[in-house]
Amino acid sequence: MKYVVVDIETTGGKPDGNSITEIGVVHVEHNRITHQWCSLVKPARSIPYNIQMLTGISDDMVANAPTFADLVPQLLIELSGDVFVAHSVNFDYSFIESAFKSLGHTWRMPKLCTVKYARAAFPEFGRYSLANLSRVLTVENDNPHRALSDALCAAEVLIHCFHSDYDDKLLNDPKLGLLKRIQMPDHLPAIQFDNLPKTHGVYELNNAFGMPLYIGKANNIKQRITQHFSTDQGSTKYQRLMKECYSLKYTEFPNDTLSLIYEDHLIRQYWPQLNKAQKGQSLKFGLYAFENGRGEVKWVIQKVIGSGALRKFGSYLTGQQWLSGFLDLMRREDLSDSDALDRITSSNLKKLIIPLEPALGAIFMEKGTITGIYLSNDYRHNEEWVRDHFITVSPSPTINAIGIKLAEEAPDQIISI
Repeated sequence: MKYVVVDIETTGGKPDGNSITEIGVVHVEHNRITHQWCSLVKPARSIPYNIQMLTGISDDMVANAPTFADLVPQLLIELSGDVFVAHSVNFDYSFIESAFKSLGHTWRMPKLCTVKYARAAFPEFGRYSLANLSRVLTVENDNPHRALSDALCAAEVLIHCFHSDYDDKLLNDPKLGLLKRIQMPDHLPAIQFDNLPKTHGVYELNNAFGMPLYIGKANNIKQRITQHFSTDQGSTKYQRLMKECYSLKYTEFPNDTLSLIYEDHLIRQYWPQLNKAQKGQSLKFGLYAFENGRGEVKWVIQKVIGSGALRKFGSYLTGQQWLSGFLDLMRREDLSDSDALDRITSSNLKKLIIPLEPALGAIFMEKGTITGIYLSNDYRHNEEWVRDHFITVSPSPTINAIGIKLAEEAPDQIISI
């Protein structure tokens, strides 16, 4: 197996708005270095002064260097191998992937991080920076923060890990997940995977008929779907996705709260075969109140009957806990049970917008639960407008709990419409 160990220098910490200034590549086969290559790269922007001081690479040095586009034919040769390796691999991989994508090239390799591999192979070291690993493993790094020198150092660290990892047990341990093998489903067009965004959102992995096999949420949609195609390769879910996934679909959201609500809603709409967690959950229990012969209000949590519940819950215990907290709050405010009942009844008649400040978006609540979400902050305080423009969601224990929590956490931000 050929391991392609890579290090890059850049103008900044993220691919968006930054460029590669130097690439170093080292090939490792059969536990020895077999090839090395390096090139400066002319970036699309000037190199910040602090980075020039760190790397020693100045604007003058890269003024006549080839651009990334110029290097593509050579890079495709240099990066040919079985596994892409780097120290903190996602940094180097994301820059190179982004640069290829900006030129219309599809590029993908399995990944291995020497930080994670060294941590698994040498748990006693404590610190796993390249500088510390080179010291404790007595690996030379003649020119730190230059691409080829760091790549050679990372390659030596990799070889030390191989020697420590007898029979590749750590490398192939699915629980550790060190080797990120990306195998595309048989029928999925690669361009759908390559064009996935790295944002918050909800995604669907669909079958040949366009129906969801699996629905999930993610803070980084591409990273999460990559995990589906990279790990648990012996699981039933993985095997079915590889055989039955024909297309991807996603909806981007500005934050995790809206993603969670919409994910729960979609799962309940389609009940995908490979989603397990939400199945069996429903708002089975309700809060009811009645007056006895002495005019006293009595509270009951019981299974839902009809549409008369004041609040609905996923379990009896959840209902009891909520009721206990609510009545405790009423007592602190010196309100009677009759006043408390009036407050719940009154709140059920209200229709509320709760902004998700400081993040984008808002939720729409009625009868104590979320029934709509909005992705921006340009909403109007008008019920008809809200019903036309908010995304409708179906109540559930998860959505109900989120609504209650948001209403309790930000009472001063609630807008009544």
